[in-house]
Amino acid sequence: MSSARGRAPRYVCGMRTENLIDALRATLDKQLQQARALRELPLVQLEQRPAPKKWSVLEVCEHMNLSCGHYLVHLRRAYEDPRARFTPGTEHRPGFWGGMLTRTMQPTADGRIKMPMSTLRIFEPREAPLKRLDALDQFIHMLVGFQQLLLVAAQRGMEGPRIISTLGPLLRFKVADAFSFTIAHQERHLLQIERTLKALKA
Repeated sequence: MSSARGRAPRYVCGMRTENLIDALRATLDKQLQQARALRELPLVQLEQRPAPKKWSVLEVCEHMNLSCGHYLVHLRRAYEDPRARFTPGTEHRPGFWGGMLTRTMQPTADGRIKMPMSTLRIFEPREAPLKRLDALDQFIHMLVGFQQLLLVAAQRGMEGPRIISTLGPLLRFKVADAFSFTIAHQERHLLQIERTLKALKA
């Protein structure tokens, strides 16, 4: 599995919205390429844990389906809502929590994880052993869904309704922050998958 990946954009004040969308799309393209490469590996390799308390590749995929899938559902709902008002906007300024949590989630340029995080129980991949390859296929389908939504965002803009976070309605992201946080989350776990496969080979 290739380790080459397009980096999600680092947050800077006054970043042009079109540049943000382009960068997010490039990162998603790399993520989709990585996910499709996993489909070529033997099922036994995808199911195997590198250690008793470490997740398998398919468990990592299922975790992303549960956690990142939340944002796909709510972003799609926002763009499909006829009552929702979006404005194109030429400049994106991240919200305080959206920007901070994205920076915290995103791996460093050399692939290190800055702050390990505990997984909420509702996002633990308990169903992955039963779903088998369906977990990976669902992950690939989710990435395609984000690509399609970014095409919509390029037309309609990213200034619109707030997106409820996985922590509940008390924390809501700007649309651009919801995209960026989710894609950074996927970037982190695709690195985890790379480490998992290297551990299995070792």
